[in-house]
Amino acid sequence: MKKIIAVALLAVMVSSIMLLVGCSSSAGGVKTGLGHVVSISKAVDATDEADGSIQVDTVMAAVSVDSNGKIVSVTIDTAQTAVPFDATGKVKADLTAEQRTKVELGKDYGMIKRSSIGREWYEQIAELEKWMVGKTIDQVKAMKVKKVDDNHPSVPDEPDLTSKVTITVQDYIAAVEEAIKNAK
Repeated sequence: MKKIIAVALLAVMVSSIMLLVGCSSSAGGVKTGLGHVVSISKAVDATDEADGSIQVDTVMAAVSVDSNGKIVSVTIDTAQTAVPFDATGKVKADLTAEQRTKVELGKDYGMIKRSSIGREWYEQIAELEKWMVGKTIDQVKAMKVKKVDDNHPSVPDEPDLTSKVTITVQDYIAAVEEAIKNAK
């Protein structure tokens, strides 16, 4: 089910980008690709005192590049799916519940409460996407980053991003790189 949701989301992302850039590679040599990064690093074991949780984070990127390899459009989203379970292994989640991505959650994601810059996740990813447009993947990968803490090992340290993006970006960059490699 999660894969179906992710594939459907990617199809919508690609369709949107293709509408924006002209729908074919003949439109100025523009190519579009998809990339993703999957992590289960936030899994927590159950104990007698507390439930455990398996969390699958799927970062998805749809990217269009021109004939010079410059990004003309980029859309990034993350499906962050957590499934709690008790010490006996019994799943404690509604398996029929809708799973929304961070962009779909919008203000309901709730990051703004912890944001030092007063921005929600979808606002920060939009700023990162804007920053990437017009750059090559090498320029994107050369972004200066800093470690804020163990949960934020690669936060942008670029003057035009520090007041707009405080999320860690390594998986977003990796998904964008894969999307560019897959561009056709």
